[in-house]
Amino acid sequence: MRPAHALWIDRWSKYIWLAYTPIEWSDIVFPIGYIMNDSMTYYYIADLIQKYHIRKIVLWWPNRQKDVQEKITKFMESLNYIIENQRIEIITVNEDYSSVQSWEIISDFKKNATTDTISAMIILERRKKWEQ
Repeated sequence: MRPAHALWIDRWSKYIWLAYTPIEWSDIVFPIGYIMNDSMTYYYIADLIQKYHIRKIVLWWPNRQKDVQEKITKFMESLNYIIENQRIEIITVNEDYSSVQSWEIISDFKKNATTDTISAMIILERRKKWEQ
């Protein structure tokens, strides 16, 4: 039997950044990369759910941006159609300032796959602290 994983999703207007980690909240984050936020988004996510045996979806949640929260809420509602009857939990994790922290770590102030992967690790570490 394949191990269960959590799928990390950072939804932006144009791109969606993706990573996964073992469900036990391992210290390891495996970057998947990004996909375009378009009409194929949900098909691609459905494929990832099967490929990585996803049992938890973690959406990055900005506490200070109400307009973005509304978009993420609608995105979550659409995800529910994909995961219907699959026993997959959707949770949100505070992403505030994770990009700033990642930029400080690698001294690169551009949003790219490297900074987003480090942001994912920072948010994962925050999540582990909350669960203790």
